[in-house]
Amino acid sequence: MTSTDSDATLGLAVDQALVTAVIQGTNAGLQMAGVEPTAVGASRLGHSNRKIGVMVGLVGLNNGTILVNMSERAMLFLAGKMLFEDQSELNEDNIDAICEIGNMIAGCTKEALDGSDYEISNISVPSMILGAAYDIHYTRGIDTVSVEFEVSEMPFSHYQDRFISVTISLLRRVA
Repeated sequence: MTSTDSDATLGLAVDQALVTAVIQGTNAGLQMAGVEPTAVGASRLGHSNRKIGVMVGLVGLNNGTILVNMSERAMLFLAGKMLFEDQSELNEDNIDAICEIGNMIAGCTKEALDGSDYEISNISVPSMILGAAYDIHYTRGIDTVSVEFEVSEMPFSHYQDRFISVTISLLRRVA
């Protein structure tokens, strides 16, 4: 690798502590719903290209958010796992269930960050976001990692819907 190649890849690095915490937190959170996702990629870019989002605030010495983003079909699948009943259309019960899944992922990620430079004290009540293709921009100083997961328990005929992303964005403590 030449020095030019090395310099070009420096900007591609993702914070491994955050990647590990998101993977552990998402796996633990979704296991409570009987789902075992597989991490398939990570990025420093936080974005949303799917219709459903659950956002949970993270507070303490470090502050930020976790955003779980998925298609409506994935949301209905995961909510159905949580409710032990197939779901076919959006309603209050499955919206509550998917918010609880977002809450479980955030809580498990919080636990995975305990003792790290990114430790947080509390999580907020989850918020549901409906609407596709939005970007979230943070000011400088925010560390962001987005991990893409495949939910292989979903039918292959819905291949595009099998992917969910979990994005964490944190302002690191200064002191």
